[in-house]
Amino acid sequence: MVNRRTFLTFTGASATAGLAGCSGLDSMTQQGENGASGPVTIQIQPDQEEYATLQEELQSEMEAGEISESEAREELETRQAELTERAVSNFEGTASNHESVSVEDADAEYGILRVTAPPETLIEQLQSGTLGGILPEAYYDQYLEQQKRREQQQRLQEQIAEQQESANETNESADSTNESTDSANESAE
Repeated sequence: MVNRRTFLTFTGASATAGLAGCSGLDSMTQQGENGASGPVTIQIQPDQEEYATLQEELQSEMEAGEISESEAREELETRQAELTERAVSNFEGTASNHESVSVEDADAEYGILRVTAPPETLIEQLQSGTLGGILPEAYYDQYLEQQKRREQQQRLQEQIAEQQESANETNESADSTNESTDSANESAE
């Protein structure tokens, strides 16, 4: 869970921004009355220790022959999504306790949120490892559109693979029938 003290504590925003390499953050945002910036897109990371432990567990299970590589990959994706969703939920809970931070949109599946917050707060979260990135507001919608297209392409590729597999089975069946007919014709002669 995100430490509330870490979330609320910040010192020297410009020094912090310089250290984090985020001096361009102010150009992405516009300061409001309460010190909050205009909306930005943030990417939340799952807890990296939990993720590393998960990877190690799955690697051990694979090496022991308990699961296949594809099962491990599928389990990793599922559990990573769960960790990301939990991290987003934790961030939203912490943000709700801070009046200058508001979550405008969130997609927990992908770990992205559109938020309004003081730059200092965002940089603090970036340094703590909670955030994977701070991006312009428009990135939120662009990323979701890109993911939708990627998922559509994946479904299309799966359909094509199924059709090819079905066609191969039909061809194999036809070949088998032709071989049987040829054998029968040769026997009749």
